[in-house]
Amino acid sequence: MTTVGARKFILAHPLNVPAPKVEALTPDDQHALELCVELWRVKQPRNALRQAYLDGHITPDNLDLSVPDDISSQLGVVIGWPRKAVFGLSDLINWDGTTSKDGQDDPHGLQELLQANNFEQEIAQTIPASLTMSVAFLTLRKGNPVLGEPEVIIQGHSADWAAGLWDRVRRRISHGLTVDDVDDSGAPTRMSFYTPNITYVLAKTQTWNVVTVDAHGIGQAMIEAIPFEPSLDRPMGRSRISRDVMSITQRAMRTVIRGELAAELFTAPGILMRGVDADVFEQIKEWKWRLGSVKGVTRDEEGEIPEVTTLPQQSAQPYVDQLRALATEFAGVTSLPVSSLGVIQDNPSSAESVYAAREDLVIKAKNVQRIADIVLKRIYRHAVMLRDGLTEAPLELLGITTRWGDPAHPSIVSQSDAIVKQLQVLPWMAESTVVLEELGYSSAQIARLLADKRRAESVGILDRLNPQDQQPSTPQPNQPVQQESTALKAGGGVDSADMKARFDALGVAVRAGVEPRSAAKLLNIEGVELTGAVPVSLRLPEKAAENLEEA
Repeated sequence: MTTVGARKFILAHPLNVPAPKVEALTPDDQHALELCVELWRVKQPRNALRQAYLDGHITPDNLDLSVPDDISSQLGVVIGWPRKAVFGLSDLINWDGTTSKDGQDDPHGLQELLQANNFEQEIAQTIPASLTMSVAFLTLRKGNPVLGEPEVIIQGHSADWAAGLWDRVRRRISHGLTVDDVDDSGAPTRMSFYTPNITYVLAKTQTWNVVTVDAHGIGQAMIEAIPFEPSLDRPMGRSRISRDVMSITQRAMRTVIRGELAAELFTAPGILMRGVDADVFEQIKEWKWRLGSVKGVTRDEEGEIPEVTTLPQQSAQPYVDQLRALATEFAGVTSLPVSSLGVIQDNPSSAESVYAAREDLVIKAKNVQRIADIVLKRIYRHAVMLRDGLTEAPLELLGITTRWGDPAHPSIVSQSDAIVKQLQVLPWMAESTVVLEELGYSSAQIARLLADKRRAESVGILDRLNPQDQQPSTPQPNQPVQQESTALKAGGGVDSADMKARFDALGVAVRAGVEPRSAAKLLNIEGVELTGAVPVSLRLPEKAAENLEEA
């Protein structure tokens, strides 16, 4: 895409795309489809404008007062501040898995679904799209594992390719549309239409036809909106590339053009000559101002030497000061630190001032996480329901929430010091994984740490229980030989410490995948009846799981 002026998008008319007429739809669904297509069509020019600002494809709208249009276009000036406004915030929003209120690791195999969709990368692309165009969408549909697709496909869409009708009562999308393919003129040729109980895939040949019908019966459209800064009047949010951001960017680009033009004009010294006749002046105009060339004029017929005055070069400081002022204004509008826009202060900033400069941006990042978490809870539930063919969400899924990275990014030293002080007051917190999360460990790192901890504990327990690894001690004179310890005391009682160690080892072995009866026999635990219940941290395929439960 070549760079173009913003006027091209502002004056552009929406695509002339009539709503498709589909005979298979009910009258209500047909009406909703027409509204979705019209909404997408009307919003498309402004969405394309914001995307062009993000990609740096917008050139300055020249005022044509002091800089000719041809010179302005040749310079090709681009300011990357709109991109900084979007990704400077989205970089603080890091999806780091899911957590459960009741402590279950992975109820109903949700993590397997998310990993199959590479959801960490998908949500990392969806959030910047939401910040760019005020809203982005996540859709769900059943996949075909035979073709290498996940069981449920979770896909992100920018507002440039999707639209939705907001239900103010239920506070979610009632009907949604995604444009899956277009022709050379930009008109859709394939679309997906989302209704509360059915998802239609529509394709155009001569007429519009239904290609696929996915009846899920959940009662909610399988499309969710992730808005940025939604409000009662604008539930679909606002864009980070707002009108004031675009205005400041235009002014900054024109400032750079003036500075570049001034530097180019005054690269060669300006000369003012007096006392030169017309013939010599014509020769002077043909001088070449290349490096190393020698120039001179002779005396006139009366022996007079022309007066030559060199004009001083213009200072670039006014342009630098204006660009600095615009950067400060841009930082105030977007809550970005002014240093992130390339403006360096004379005095180094302290750690406290750096944190204070980022505080507004951190607050915005936490608000984005809060809004997105509400949407993602429904995504998690619907993904499991689509896979398992359910119409109601299991109770275990209602407590699933998203774990986000801390947008403040505190230092390891300060965070560790704060955690230690809290543990001194509440020592029981040391047994919770929340402490590891607050210390900044990712979900993958926490899983590895806990696995290593269980492995070390199991090795220690087995070493204590295995008598073959114990070296026989030589009895000292006049000292009775101790009998081999067993779980039973001499009086017939149970050694509780020994039995606890054996049962702990049994739990470790079962969680590691060892058959319970085999583990009990290995650990010398006899006379104990097993219920057949097994931990849920291990999940087998559905058919294999059925055989396991029957066994």
